[in-house]
Amino acid sequence: MSEMAILGGTPVRTKSFLSPVVVDENEWNYVKQVLDSREFSRFMGSLSGDMAKTLVMPSQEAENLEGQYFSFLGGRMVRKFESDFAKKFDIPYAISVNSATSGLSTALGASGIGPGDEVITTCLSFNATALSILLFNSIPVFVDVSKENFCIVPEEIEKAITPKTKAILVVHLLGYAADMDLIMGIAKRHNLIVIEDCAQSPGTKYKGRNVGTIGDMGVFSFQETKNMMTGEGGMIVTSNPEFAKKARLIRNHGESVPDDTWDEGSLVNLVGMNFRMTELTAALGIAQLDKLDENNRVRSKNRSYLSEQLAGLPGLRTCSFKDEEVPHVFPMIYDGNETGVNRAKILAALRAEGIPVGSGYLRLMYENPIFLRKVAYGDKQCPWSCHLYGRSREYGRGDCLTAERLINDKFIWFYHINRPNTLEDMDDVAKSFKKVFSNLEKLKDAEIETRIGYKW
Repeated sequence: MSEMAILGGTPVRTKSFLSPVVVDENEWNYVKQVLDSREFSRFMGSLSGDMAKTLVMPSQEAENLEGQYFSFLGGRMVRKFESDFAKKFDIPYAISVNSATSGLSTALGASGIGPGDEVITTCLSFNATALSILLFNSIPVFVDVSKENFCIVPEEIEKAITPKTKAILVVHLLGYAADMDLIMGIAKRHNLIVIEDCAQSPGTKYKGRNVGTIGDMGVFSFQETKNMMTGEGGMIVTSNPEFAKKARLIRNHGESVPDDTWDEGSLVNLVGMNFRMTELTAALGIAQLDKLDENNRVRSKNRSYLSEQLAGLPGLRTCSFKDEEVPHVFPMIYDGNETGVNRAKILAALRAEGIPVGSGYLRLMYENPIFLRKVAYGDKQCPWSCHLYGRSREYGRGDCLTAERLINDKFIWFYHINRPNTLEDMDDVAKSFKKVFSNLEKLKDAEIETRIGYKW
């Protein structure tokens, strides 16, 4: 093999991998309709029509609201996107939001969590998963993940339950499906709400059912790197009309709707939010939803091809997916003890060859200073210091050993298995890995810079 680029050789690849943003005339047509109509947002943030009926109207029925220039459920594009999404995922209610982060907070708020409540979640996800729990002053409780699919371990959930536990926030990480049978069984025994974070798993199924439709609520992301994307945006799905009602209220200035007839329970968590999606964003979403299956097909095809090409490299294990699971990125497990080369050098060498790889997240969620120092709202350690909580909750390194080993030593992620990158692009990835792994002896003793020095 030729000299590695990190030691002065020629890199395998010099061009960038392609963005997952794939558009065609459909996006242009829907966006043009919005521009021509000059209706950029048609949400009415106050009473409009028969609110008792509107708030629990199934999404496919709401698409056909007639004669309302403004609506509490939004404009034509928003309602069509929600209707299409509900139909595709075979669920009555789809509630669009301006991000999956706000969607998670909205779903948690709709479940009634508040000060003094604990929400059990994985330690391994993007910060938004944990920080969404804080919005309504609840306490995140982090538990470890499986070595096999990197999702939350049901047995660890059971161990973490206390009298303060109100909900479980499941993350279907990287397109894997968590063990929902066991998780739903735990939730039923302990009367807990289950919310599914499906930001990286639209289209993944668990025993024939779409993830996001198994728990009480599911939340999807349309941020630019996701399997379908609108730039920013998200969707909440549920089969429960009461959760849908509360989510719709939280999304759209719900505090402006109630009158003196509403009881106190109906007012919980209606705290002046504006998480509404714009008509332009929804227009993109309508077109992007039609591309989801093809986007997912390409991700699966590229992942399978890379797995075949990289089989047998020393110290490297490519991660398999079940037939019903759709990969979001291409994860690998690296064993530096087998090769004698630390992972940082491997990553640096691959990046020098033009391959954007990383170690997953830079840290686990509980390693964020917000949790280590318990500083969120104000300087009095709220919500952990809240008198309604009345418990001690500490976070520290060593809490979740499996996830810590994955992040610190084991994970290698390649990010660009997305459409429109092709098998020819994957060939460059495979060539680069083979080149680096055939030069392990040189890497052992090489003095090289291991900081991230690429853009992707």
